[in-house]
Amino acid sequence: MQKIIYIVLTGFLILGFYSCTPESIIEETATPVACCGDDLPILPPPPPPPPAGSN
Repeated sequence: MQKIIYIVLTGFLILGFYSCTPESIIEETATPVACCGDDLPILPPPPPPPPAGSN
């Protein structure tokens, strides 16, 4: 019974080490870089039309 507890605790410890590595966090937070002429500014959308009852 005690060996099973040690095996389960060891498994959780290993999962804890591999589930959150600093390398994966750095890769996720990297900002995408424009390429191939995609560096045009993003324009805001046009304003919404006025309400129908304001004429």
